[in-house]
Amino acid sequence: MKSFIPFVVIGLSVGMYFAYIAPTTTEIKVLRENKVAYDNLILKSAELKKKRDSVLQLYNSIPEENISKLNKIIPETFNPVIFANDLNSMVSGYGLTIKDFKTNETKTEVRDTLINQPKNQFYKTTAVSFRVEGSYDQFLKFMKDVESSLHLMDVVGLSLRPTGNAGKSDNFEFNLDVYTYSLR
Repeated sequence: MKSFIPFVVIGLSVGMYFAYIAPTTTEIKVLRENKVAYDNLILKSAELKKKRDSVLQLYNSIPEENISKLNKIIPETFNPVIFANDLNSMVSGYGLTIKDFKTNETKTEVRDTLINQPKNQFYKTTAVSFRVEGSYDQFLKFMKDVESSLHLMDVVGLSLRPTGNAGKSDNFEFNLDVYTYSLR
């Protein structure tokens, strides 16, 4: 019987190893790997926080005047009243008058527009058309002002026709089609 007890103890030890210790060590290895992955995530999140703080500090160091200029170049949303008022102030400085101001905003509720819209488009384009009446020289000065204005505009269409009697008046009617941009 004495010789039988060591074999029973060895058998129980081997059984305990396969029944409890081996699965537990495998589970411990998985938990250690998870811990390493979580530690890496914590380090990356700390790096991202530092990067975010540095970018935020850089953004906050931009002067308010420059931010207002950026908002004028590409505003958050297109406001046709403000845009028309700015255009009118530019036009009236050259003795011209604006007529028939129209905007054609893209309709975002149309299903095809949403489906076919590129994913990487970060801005919205608004088509604006208006008429300006005045002399050709005044119109050229106005166009130079549009070119150097803070509002981002692309002139996509221009047509002109004389107003009044063709030979007696040097005034023209200029039809302009422009694209302007906003973030939303």
